[in-house]
Amino acid sequence: MNENIVLRNDEPTVDDQLERKDLVLSVARAVATCDPPHVFGIHGDWGSGKTSFLYQLQACLTGKCPQLPDAPERRPIREGNKTTVVWFEAWRYQHEAAPIVALLHEIRTQLPWTSKALQEGRKLAEVSIRSALLSLEDLTKKIGISASKIEEAGHRWEEENLATRLPSHTIRQHLEHALKALLGGSKKSPQRLVVMVDDLDRCEARAAYQLLEGIKIYLNLPNCVFVLGMNYKIIESAIEAHLPKRESQDPALRSREYFDKLCQTVVHLPALKDVSRFLGNCLSEMPGAKSICEVVKEENCLPANARKVKAFANLLLRYAPRFREQLEAPGTAPACSQRLLIFACLYHFHPEIYRLIEVHPQFYNELWKWCQQDGSARDHDAFEGLRAPLIPTSPTASDSAFADPNEGNILRIQGLVRKHDAITPTDVQTFLVE
Repeated sequence: MNENIVLRNDEPTVDDQLERKDLVLSVARAVATCDPPHVFGIHGDWGSGKTSFLYQLQACLTGKCPQLPDAPERRPIREGNKTTVVWFEAWRYQHEAAPIVALLHEIRTQLPWTSKALQEGRKLAEVSIRSALLSLEDLTKKIGISASKIEEAGHRWEEENLATRLPSHTIRQHLEHALKALLGGSKKSPQRLVVMVDDLDRCEARAAYQLLEGIKIYLNLPNCVFVLGMNYKIIESAIEAHLPKRESQDPALRSREYFDKLCQTVVHLPALKDVSRFLGNCLSEMPGAKSICEVVKEENCLPANARKVKAFANLLLRYAPRFREQLEAPGTAPACSQRLLIFACLYHFHPEIYRLIEVHPQFYNELWKWCQQDGSARDHDAFEGLRAPLIPTSPTASDSAFADPNEGNILRIQGLVRKHDAITPTDVQTFLVE
């Protein structure tokens, strides 16, 4: 690999790499002005940029993103910065006995007044703040388990005041009082708490359901807004697996109704608008990138998923420089780019087929034949499960259909393969990924 090539990471960012600035601003305004309690769902497939979207949303609401200390600060969308954001990575706490307790612990530790209280301890002058902190500490015990210890005064206070288990409505009242004291503000200008819950769909089904139940039971409060980053299909499956069974109702319908009642607003993150341009940004100044991106745009041969395109770009950064001369010469660039993309896509998205071609170069002819046939003739075991590309490339391709751009079983290079029937075993050896 060229020593000057730097492979891209997949870390979330506040930069608008996916051209979603207008959508972020729109959602930020809705979060800042909605009538709480309110729950927003940010839906997207894995790799669609949900965490980056939440980072950008947080920066719009508060002017900064603590998860990225080096990110430049900006002006908050709400005048006076009346929004406090708490960040919660759900999957990190999925094995806790009571996930809602971990969430309450994060709320307590991330609120600005809380950190002050922990630093000053007994010197804290605000009695209401002390009471609020102790209430949050003790309420976690009433719900399930103890989150942490504030100070010895907390133990004495809880022994004297909260010796018995509280019903959920009393816990909600205590939480509401505690959060109002910690957030500050006034009746005319109330502060609101926005809780960003990321990676909910990475949790085990039980943990995801328990966390949603806890939010519904304990944190359905007048000053709380939740923003859940998730693939709602996965969350609905988790709900369906844990809702009590009722013979008279369809489980899938019940899980959808549960989700709709909990989540009042769902925002669907759009697929990549321009895959070839995003790929070009990932490839940066790589020799031959322009020619490769032109073919990608013309053939629509990559999924519209940011993470998958980034990973594919890293493969090209290792692989494509071998063909620098052919990719930069006008006479050879188109054909070289097409063949390079065929083998890179097989290597990255269809490794089983690539492996057969790698071991048996003549098997490429079987792939070419398969790409010429319609659905009724496609009976080769090696291609079982593969589907035609997103857009029909031939009137005879009767099984061609529009499909989810995130699906992995789409042979998107079908059109490219059809154009290259003259690839010999020697050519195959030339374009194998090393």
